[in-house]
Amino acid sequence: MGDKYKVLIVEDEVLVRGGLKSVISWGKLGMEIIGDAANGRAALEIYEKDRPDIILTDIKMPVMDGLEMIARIRETDEKTKIVILTCYEEFVYLQEAMRMGVSDYISKLKMKPAEIEKAMEKLKRELDESRGGSGSAAGERTGQKEDIFKQYIFYHQIPIDIFRARIGGLHLGVREKDIVMCRMMLGKYEKVQTKISDAQGMLIRFLIMNMAGEIIKRYGEGEIIQEKEDCYLLLINVDNTAGEKCQELKYVLQEVSRILSGYLDSHVIWGISRVYGSWDRLPEMYQECCRAMKHAYLEKGILFPYGMRDASEGLELQAVREAGRQFLPFTPFCGAQLDGLMKQLTSYASEEELTKENADDALLHFLYRCKEKQQDFSEEMLQKAAGQIRESTTFPDAVQTVVTCCREGFERRNELSVEIYEAVRYIEEHLSGKLTLNQVAGHIGLSPNYLSSLFKKELHISFVDYITEKRVIKAKELLLETDLKTHEVAEITGFADDSYFSKTFKKITGRLPSSFRKRTKI
Repeated sequence: MGDKYKVLIVEDEVLVRGGLKSVISWGKLGMEIIGDAANGRAALEIYEKDRPDIILTDIKMPVMDGLEMIARIRETDEKTKIVILTCYEEFVYLQEAMRMGVSDYISKLKMKPAEIEKAMEKLKRELDESRGGSGSAAGERTGQKEDIFKQYIFYHQIPIDIFRARIGGLHLGVREKDIVMCRMMLGKYEKVQTKISDAQGMLIRFLIMNMAGEIIKRYGEGEIIQEKEDCYLLLINVDNTAGEKCQELKYVLQEVSRILSGYLDSHVIWGISRVYGSWDRLPEMYQECCRAMKHAYLEKGILFPYGMRDASEGLELQAVREAGRQFLPFTPFCGAQLDGLMKQLTSYASEEELTKENADDALLHFLYRCKEKQQDFSEEMLQKAAGQIRESTTFPDAVQTVVTCCREGFERRNELSVEIYEAVRYIEEHLSGKLTLNQVAGHIGLSPNYLSSLFKKELHISFVDYITEKRVIKAKELLLETDLKTHEVAEITGFADDSYFSKTFKKITGRLPSSFRKRTKI
């Protein structure tokens, strides 16, 4: 190989400098420490004299910080490998350093010898290949990986045997065994570019490849490939029979999402494939990821391949029913408008047409109808809600915006108390059980008499009648949407017996439960 690669350490803390020099087996890495400095100015003097191959540097230092030192070096030298030591809270400095062409970064919070050695081994491979005249190793190799994967997965330009042959010498971090593909999409990509002044997307790519790569290393074996500017593929090995390993994978994806969401201010969505054992299944795995992500509007976070019939059945209807539960507290004030909204959303869900555009239009129409009928909302409130709904990335987010707007509007008109909202929510969650005034009052910390007076004052209905109406509404849903027997519906909705249920149901709806089901169902 020739002479050892020369390393310069720049760090203002004496103990850290000493630790970096002593805990790493630099000789085994084919490297030697040629000097250390406590600030950028002293480091530049060593740099000019000895021309190190690698500089390992802190960012925040006295006299001259790491950023100024890097800028001085990059004025004339683009080849020296520079690795920065940083904390996540120094993100702004990290951004600037990456714009100046640093090779890597190491988190101070997790600065263990093994992590440093991995980073140095990567740089050594790059320097070895550069010395051998094979080009700019890491970037070139990464580009080759991405090209080969795209040719095989997306464009179907090469057969599996050629794919295996070409990928074999590129040091993949994943084996051809028990492979899961995870497709990551970064939301609101253009806004992220504007926020961090990265028109070409190079900085975003660097952040994702390095931050995600650091987390993946802790998991074990994995490879991250850029599909396009806002999409990345993670290939990772997972034991198909080990539940703990699958849970660990979920944790890794959540951690990547948390870090990227925090620093890029963008939501992250994952589409996950099933586990396969061969490269020849990669195209199929990619399609599974894409099918899962079609439901990104209905759910958040990590999405499994719901496009498969066994897992996807009723997903849209489940989302609409959950929305209905959140809207129930407002039934006394906008029952007719709410009924129209739920019919519209249910219709979309039944036809699998619950798209963002359809849902947004239905939710906005509901709010404006509430304004026309009840005059509870100011135009300013509606405009704010409309903007938030259009900006929402998921159906639950849009629903939450409407819930918040309704609560503010009805509180303004009726001065509804927090206690009543808490009572209504508690009742909804415990409809199937026995509900008493004492029980609900105790839950929210009020006397039974005071809670009873609040129901009559604010909801214009007695406590008992309110619960009865809610149970009948729930019973109507079950009669229409399930094949449960009448006595089973009575039990689920908290009625004492089938006879009392039928009598109460007819009193409120004008029909017996069995008649209601037959006449209403098509």
